[in-house]
Amino acid sequence: MKLAILERDGIVGQPVPGQLSGHQDWQSMPDAAISIARLNLSGWHVVLVANQPGLGRGLYDCAALNDYHRQMYKELATVGAKVDAVFFCPHPPDDHCDCLDAQAALLRQILDRFNMEAGKVAVIARSASLLQAAASLGARLHWVSVPGGPDAETALCPSQEAQQHASMVQCTEHLLQSMANRPPQA
Repeated sequence: MKLAILERDGIVGQPVPGQLSGHQDWQSMPDAAISIARLNLSGWHVVLVANQPGLGRGLYDCAALNDYHRQMYKELATVGAKVDAVFFCPHPPDDHCDCLDAQAALLRQILDRFNMEAGKVAVIARSASLLQAAASLGARLHWVSVPGGPDAETALCPSQEAQQHASMVQCTEHLLQSMANRPPQA
């Protein structure tokens, strides 16, 4: 099985500043749906991860988040794209949880759910913290440059390597090419 874990905000959907109110807040990133569809057609499973501190702060509820995700799934489906699951951290920063960012508990949950070894999983992100969490597990790192995102040089420690891509389209092409060039597994 091939598994790609994508950061939802900034890779698949536009980040929502402030309070999430539902489906009307969903706006896709350029070419994200097509990129996911191409991965799916090549046998990839796609999972999204997101921080949702507004849930823990009581700024919105799960109904609003589910409504937001329904709109995302609906839009992705129009081009044949499918996301297998969305994992999210509902904790505000002052809870000091171990879900995402510097910790990797949420990524471990995904690996367990899909019965995957980290070294066989591609993590595609724009944020340094998610890349660092993925690196701590030994995942294959893919940093996508997005306007307003971190500089690649500051995203990772020098000892950690990430493939750098100018867009999700470029990242998808790299993944598809790298899989095409691999010998078949026995």
